[in-house]
Amino acid sequence: MCMWPSCPCVCLEGYYKCSFCGAFFPLQVKAGFPDLSLFMTQPNRNVPCGFPFSTQEPSSKEQCFQLFPRLKVFHSHCPFADKKTHYYAVAVVKKTSDFNLDQLQGKKSCHTGLGRSAGWNIPMGLLYWKLPEPRDSLLRAASNFFMSSCVPCVDRTTFPQLCQLCVGKDTEKCACSNHEPYFGYSGAFKCLMDDAGQVAFVKHSTVLENLPNKADRDQYELLCRDNSRKSVDRYEDCYLARVPSHAVVARSVGGKEDLIWELLNQAQEHYGKDKSTAFQLFSSTLGKDLLFKDSAQGLLRIPPKMDTWLYLGYEYVTALRNLREDMRSDTSKDECKKVKWCAISHHEKAKCDTWSVNSVGKIECETAESTEDCIAMIAKGEADAMSLDGGFIYIAGQCGLVPVLAENYNNEDPECSNKPEKGYLAVAVVKKSADASLTWNNLKGRKSCHTAVDRTAGWNIPMGLLYNRINSCEFDKIFEQSCAPGSMRNSSLCALCVGSAKIPGKECIPNSHERYYGYTGAFRCLVEKGDVAFVKDQTVKENTGGNNSEDWAKDLKMEDFMLLCPDGSRKTVKEAEKCFLAHAPNHAVVSRKDMAACVSKTLLDQQKLFGKTENDCSSQFCMFQSETKDLLFKDDTKCLAKLPEGTTYKSYLGAEYITAVANLRQCSTSKLLEACTFHKD
Repeated sequence: MCMWPSCPCVCLEGYYKCSFCGAFFPLQVKAGFPDLSLFMTQPNRNVPCGFPFSTQEPSSKEQCFQLFPRLKVFHSHCPFADKKTHYYAVAVVKKTSDFNLDQLQGKKSCHTGLGRSAGWNIPMGLLYWKLPEPRDSLLRAASNFFMSSCVPCVDRTTFPQLCQLCVGKDTEKCACSNHEPYFGYSGAFKCLMDDAGQVAFVKHSTVLENLPNKADRDQYELLCRDNSRKSVDRYEDCYLARVPSHAVVARSVGGKEDLIWELLNQAQEHYGKDKSTAFQLFSSTLGKDLLFKDSAQGLLRIPPKMDTWLYLGYEYVTALRNLREDMRSDTSKDECKKVKWCAISHHEKAKCDTWSVNSVGKIECETAESTEDCIAMIAKGEADAMSLDGGFIYIAGQCGLVPVLAENYNNEDPECSNKPEKGYLAVAVVKKSADASLTWNNLKGRKSCHTAVDRTAGWNIPMGLLYNRINSCEFDKIFEQSCAPGSMRNSSLCALCVGSAKIPGKECIPNSHERYYGYTGAFRCLVEKGDVAFVKDQTVKENTGGNNSEDWAKDLKMEDFMLLCPDGSRKTVKEAEKCFLAHAPNHAVVSRKDMAACVSKTLLDQQKLFGKTENDCSSQFCMFQSETKDLLFKDDTKCLAKLPEGTTYKSYLGAEYITAVANLRQCSTSKLLEACTFHKD
């Protein structure tokens, strides 16, 4: 009896792929998959595949995409040996040359072929705004940009300059096949090796495949997007774009992902590499690359948070958008006209809108429900910047973002913006009246208050220390009840959360709708419900002694609270330097690399206008003041400080913090982190 799941089949481009589709499963099975599988339900009908199944047979992939307007990526063809799900498009030059990526105009270029990813789409998409006007014809603009080229597949009579370097004989010159010696990856690199061209646009493995001797490879270098150069083996730090492997896609709504994955996984278990001689899933006896790439080693399931744009990557999407008039931006990314700030929830959006009006359009506002949603928007180019806690800086860094400016909390120096601070202290706070048995070594069964899951002082540091002790991710078994915004709402880690005073159903969500969210929220949780709060060293001071006028805080005194020390003792709040869990990096503004300079310049200009402290804030707008608490920036921020050029999330957070977060990663519930590391693992 056939136990295979049943799915509809879409066959592409003729009988051979359809025949291959029929060989995919036993006769009873109603399923099959094209190169990029696009699923839809149709009435069963017989087709020349040898068995009955549901099918559409469009003549091209373009027609398939017209049939499926909303698609979702959820499987990837990839080599299982090292689980590489992508390659890198690179620009290769001879080491003896003396130009960088921003100096390609007037140079001689070698391309794999017209319309190919690494050899044409990516370099021309990234160079689009450098091309001379008019740009309505990309081929004509490219002809005017490069001195001469070899772009196989171009009409050599219409665009002779783009075929000038090609060496095919007679009618084979510039041919779209190996009859043109400079066609394809190896051909484009040969064009460079022969000194016909000065730059070759290929994939990262091309040089190694053609020059196995390291001494020979050392005669070549890569051109980097930051206009530096690196050796050809440094491609992970010096590439034009990361090109993802082919993927199976489905409708984003009702796409039957689980059923499709079950079917595909069983298929590769029975017919994958070295599994069967009767039929091989990743081999095409009737042609090449039928349904799947013949070079595929297997299929991996793609994380649920990974949509099409995260799968493709920002650089790749940007290049493709620039080549499409209907998707192209109105201005070059080099033009710094505005910054799109990502705000979380209604309260931050309201403050951001006020900022936008006062900035006269220099700041625009986008909004999302959670910090992770904002990070994803920035990574995809839908927003440009936001300020993040160190824990989220780690996630943002894994998604390709970089720290741009750091929040300074203690620096009163006139040169504050030039002197980023080292960080703050993560502490565990309890009420002074708590029984003496409540210590760092005796937290089991207590009620805990956290800023949010994946944040530094409120989660990563205390939970990382506890994980090292218990070697388990079952933190809900340590505490009786908690409020850790971002946890599963039906778990005990959300039991203390109270949500919004105005909007029902917002309990335990990681934004300001949850009244126990953030530093002030976690401290309020301690005051009203909890036994211990994990916050930063300044949190108690900021909410006691009249510093917070809200009803719950206005009568609180600093001396009514104590700190739990890692050695099992307690100390006063003023002794935080002697009683803290760990040093933590200050919050920082993050952005994409291509927007980092623009974000830095714009925000430094903005803080000259609106960066005053609460005591002397203008009546119009103040960046570091909030109607509630810590909206967009920490309220105790004195200034935003410039970071050294080239700062990465790793260098900003520090090796010790990176190690702590990495150790805790197996406990992470972050779907975005899972998606952003998919191509890296």
